[in-house]
Amino acid sequence: MRIKQFNRYELKYILTKDQYLEFVEILPNYVEPDTHGDRGGRYTITSLYHDTQDFKAYWDKIEGHRFRRKVRIRVYGDQTVTPETPCFVEIKQRINKTLQKKRIVVTYNSAEKLCSGAEIPEEKDLSETDKEIASEIRYLQSTLQLQPTCVVSYDRQAFDGGEYDDGLRITFDTNLKGRVHDLTLLSTRHAENKFFIPPTMCIMEVKVNYRVPYWLTEVIGKYRFTLRRVSKYCAALEQSKLLLQTQRIIA
Repeated sequence: MRIKQFNRYELKYILTKDQYLEFVEILPNYVEPDTHGDRGGRYTITSLYHDTQDFKAYWDKIEGHRFRRKVRIRVYGDQTVTPETPCFVEIKQRINKTLQKKRIVVTYNSAEKLCSGAEIPEEKDLSETDKEIASEIRYLQSTLQLQPTCVVSYDRQAFDGGEYDDGLRITFDTNLKGRVHDLTLLSTRHAENKFFIPPTMCIMEVKVNYRVPYWLTEVIGKYRFTLRRVSKYCAALEQSKLLLQTQRIIA
C-alpha cells in the first residue's frame, strides 16, 4: 500500500477562467505538468467528506480554529467506481498555517468500512505507519460519530516545481460541483451535482514546503490575484442549504 504524509503551506486564490487560461500559458516556463494527469497535467477529483451531525469540520473552518481536521475518501480520474476501486482515505489537518495530509490506499469497499469505524481486510498487510493512520481514522469516527456528509468533484490542472522549486505545486480547479444526497462514490450515474462556484470561476492553490518562489510572487503581483480563504467542502455545503435546514431543526 502506498502512503503519503507531509506538511505544507497552502495559499488559495479565486480567478476568472480568463485569468486562469492566460496565467497557465506562462507556467511551462517555470514548472512541469503533473505526470499523473494528461500531457497538460489535467485530471478529475471526486471526494466524499465525512463530518459530524452538527457539521463540526464546517464550523471549525468558519470560526477560524487553528487546529482542525477533515476525513474524506478520494478517487482520481473520471472512472466508474466499484467496491474494488483503489482510493485514498485521507485526514487533512491544519495547524495554524501548516497543512498536513495523511492518507492510505485501500479499496473503496474497505474505505467505507474504515470510515464507519470497522477494521478492514487489508489492515494486516499495512505498514506500521499506515496502521497508525487507519487507527486515527477509526478513532475520529468513534469519538465524533462521523458520517458521510458531502460529495465534491472538480477538474484539476496541476503543475509541480522542477529541481529548482522542489515542493512547489500549483493547481487550478474548475467545474466545481457538489451534492449532499446519494452519499457514495459508487457510480450510479444518477446523482446530480450542482455548481457551488460559478462555472466562470477557478480556484488556484499554491502549495509550498517553505516559501513561495520569487518568480511566482512577482507573477501573482502582476496579475493582482487576491488571497481567499475558500474551502470547497464549506462552499458545497453552503450551496446545498443543508446547514440552514439543520439549524432550523436544532432551533
